[in-house]
Amino acid sequence: MRKKLLIALPLASVMMFSGCATMLGGGSQKIKFVSTEEMPATLYEIPADDNSTKKPEEIQKMTIPATITVSRGNHNFLLKSNNGEFEDVKIEKKWNPMGWGDFIPIGAINFMFTTTDAVSGAMWKYDDNIAVSPKNGGTI
Repeated sequence: MRKKLLIALPLASVMMFSGCATMLGGGSQKIKFVSTEEMPATLYEIPADDNSTKKPEEIQKMTIPATITVSRGNHNFLLKSNNGEFEDVKIEKKWNPMGWGDFIPIGAINFMFTTTDAVSGAMWKYDDNIAVSPKNGGTI
């Protein structure tokens, strides 16, 4: 009996403190930026709340086309051209469908799943592919 408890308790703890989106999607995501031309750019993290006074935080410099990994969370991103070759691109967070698993009725512990996904950022996601069009009329 004691041996079963030693196995079941850690397993139950992991399940209780892991939300569906965290277990199935994780707290990070890859975003692919595509274009017909190579263009230097910088990705900034910006607040999801438009009324926020928080300044954009530089996340990564890159040359598009590129694939990068970003942290999911309650924030958006802004892609800016380093040389004015394309218009700014705002990348907004969206609800991660994996988060619906948090609402499967299994008693009074559901709020823990949702809280875990919120804290880890896994309840949000971003578009996987972002097309960046050059100002000079290039097409993708």
